[in-house]
Amino acid sequence: MNVCPQCGTSNRPEARFCRKCRCVLPAAAPPTCPHCGATLRPGARFCKQCGESIGSVISTNTDHTCPHCGATVRQAARFCPICQAPLVTPPAPPTTGSRCIYCGTPTRPGARFCRSCSRPLSIAATAPPATPPLPRGRFGTGEMLPLTTLTGRYVIMEKIAQGGMGAVYKAQDKRLQGKIVAVKEMSESAIAQAEREHVLESFQREAELLARLSHPNLARVSDRFQEGERHYMVMEFIKGQTLQKMLERRSEPFPEERVLDWARQLCDVFAYLHDQKPKIIYRDIKPANVMVLDSSDQVKLIDFGIARFYKLGKKKDTIEFGTDGYAPPEQYGRAQTDERADIYALGAMLHQLLTLREPITRPFHFPSVRSLNPQVSRQVDRAIAEAVQAEKIKRHQSMSEMQSALLGDGAAPKQKSRKKKPARPAAGPPPAPGKLKPSPNWVNFGEMLVGSGASAQALTFTLPAGEQATLSADVPWLHVHPQKINKQGKKVTITLDTKRLKPGRLQLQGGIIKRWAGLHTRLLVPAEQEISAHVEIALKSGYKQRIPVSVTIAPQVQQVRFRWIVTIGVMLIEVTVIAAVLGIVATMLLL
Repeated sequence: MNVCPQCGTSNRPEARFCRKCRCVLPAAAPPTCPHCGATLRPGARFCKQCGESIGSVISTNTDHTCPHCGATVRQAARFCPICQAPLVTPPAPPTTGSRCIYCGTPTRPGARFCRSCSRPLSIAATAPPATPPLPRGRFGTGEMLPLTTLTGRYVIMEKIAQGGMGAVYKAQDKRLQGKIVAVKEMSESAIAQAEREHVLESFQREAELLARLSHPNLARVSDRFQEGERHYMVMEFIKGQTLQKMLERRSEPFPEERVLDWARQLCDVFAYLHDQKPKIIYRDIKPANVMVLDSSDQVKLIDFGIARFYKLGKKKDTIEFGTDGYAPPEQYGRAQTDERADIYALGAMLHQLLTLREPITRPFHFPSVRSLNPQVSRQVDRAIAEAVQAEKIKRHQSMSEMQSALLGDGAAPKQKSRKKKPARPAAGPPPAPGKLKPSPNWVNFGEMLVGSGASAQALTFTLPAGEQATLSADVPWLHVHPQKINKQGKKVTITLDTKRLKPGRLQLQGGIIKRWAGLHTRLLVPAEQEISAHVEIALKSGYKQRIPVSVTIAPQVQQVRFRWIVTIGVMLIEVTVIAAVLGIVATMLLL
């Protein structure tokens, strides 16, 4: 070991500068083999010349050498003070004396207080701990071993989740005949000092919120306690998986019927939270915070860490939290979040479930659901589009309103078990038993240009015996051939007359300039527009069925360019006229 002549600090043998005062160190003599005297490299464990072990000689000394850097360390040290590496063979703890019943630290005979946790040892100081002491790891959380008992009641079975600041364990409650519960653990040592106050407040708020609430879609909290720097919350054990894990295994979007069943339950539980006095705003809706039970499609809302009470008259939130992509603009400090923040986040999550598009791809911008998944009905598409509006005044104003927009008349689609009844396609009305079975049950022509060549789609369906079908379209630009069928398996051709289709008009939203320009674009500039129609199939017996048809019509590029030139010209003329009028008015005022 190389000792600094200026400050006396111990340094590595090969160090050239002192690690404390940074002065130049004298050249240290190279270590030699105690058996043959040969020169050794720093940290060598065996002699290259005689092959003898170096550690066998120094292991009997009062101090021993670090096997990594060769520095001399004390006999009881577990880490090297120079290189911070763990020692190969840490010394055994003393065999005499007792252990602290709280933390398990060895104590000297006659000690009245533990030198580690400072707790008194006067009561049963020599008694061994009832359960293995909690490990004192680097972060102090997520390290409990199975069979560890907390407060003499909860027996840890296994760890089921681990996060940056806490962990969740599966445990048994000995007072309730071994009932399975979930124990959520959080350690203060895992949190930075600057964030500790906010995180502890969040953990306490979550426990208090869930303890006072009672709803079938909320996880119940039954107990909360603290042991040292660790805080615990005992919750209902949910046997299932999060929507996030289900999304990770999906290669195609979830069926609309199943998503609407989840949406019905979530709208119901959020309406319950928003009806509390004061209102409870969840603020962190995302797939990772929604659990789906294995036995059914019932969902449970978890993690109330950043939920808050709505305070009337407050201009903004005290703490700005949320998940990027799901949090609305006002949650980033522009205004106080209310129930419309939850509506935005729920709409973003439903958009992801139906399209598999990550909301973080382009925050605050959501393409139409049907443009990514044509199987989704237009009603659901409109409801989600309204929910994810950047301006909260344009969203649904309550969860009940959003539920009605999603489900039509508000009737909740019951789906007790996925195995009981298979999901049917969401688009188009279901065929009557024993009647028609159209294929496909919804016709989508995709995107087409105005005046482009006519496109055709085939439609087949099964006629009951002795029936005759008459087909008709409800719009003039849609043609069906043939219009009468009395044979089985005959194909029907559906064509479009694109010359009769008209595109929409460009609508701009935003500041004053965009609104002013939007007045002109709505009149002059064409834009894409989705148009829908139906093909009606009428049987001789009187049964009727409608097949939905949709097409996205787009204007010609030359037409769009020309209309933009006209729009800009009109706007320049208006600016010139306004400037001239203002100049005349200013001149008259000066005179």
